[in-house]
Amino acid sequence: MNYVMKLAAAAFAGLASGCVIVDADVQESAWGRMGGGLLYGAEVSVRGPSEISIVAHSNGCTQKEDFRPDVDRDDGRYRVRFERRRDDNCRALVPEGRRMTWSFAELGIPDGAQVTIANRVGR
Repeated sequence: MNYVMKLAAAAFAGLASGCVIVDADVQESAWGRMGGGLLYGAEVSVRGPSEISIVAHSNGCTQKEDFRPDVDRDDGRYRVRFERRRDDNCRALVPEGRRMTWSFAELGIPDGAQVTIANRVGR
């Protein structure tokens, strides 16, 4: 999928569920080059309970606890980057990845805040 198609998919997901902003200029860290930093998907939902969901690479054992959300506040806006803390060394085939969700309350983000996902999104 090319860059324009990825951006369009992210924009459509944002329209369907609230607001999602993907910061495409973020540099990958070492764990990103190993496949943990690139997310398959990210969604910010502001309808109903405000929450952030990510879809990450999984070999069958990936859990929410394997990620550390890093929340940075700047002038009332929030930037969230999900860092993988533990590798998934299982051997299952999970091509769709693993979906995990954090509420705004869990992340210390007030309802209605503007949220940017800092991870790269794609496959």
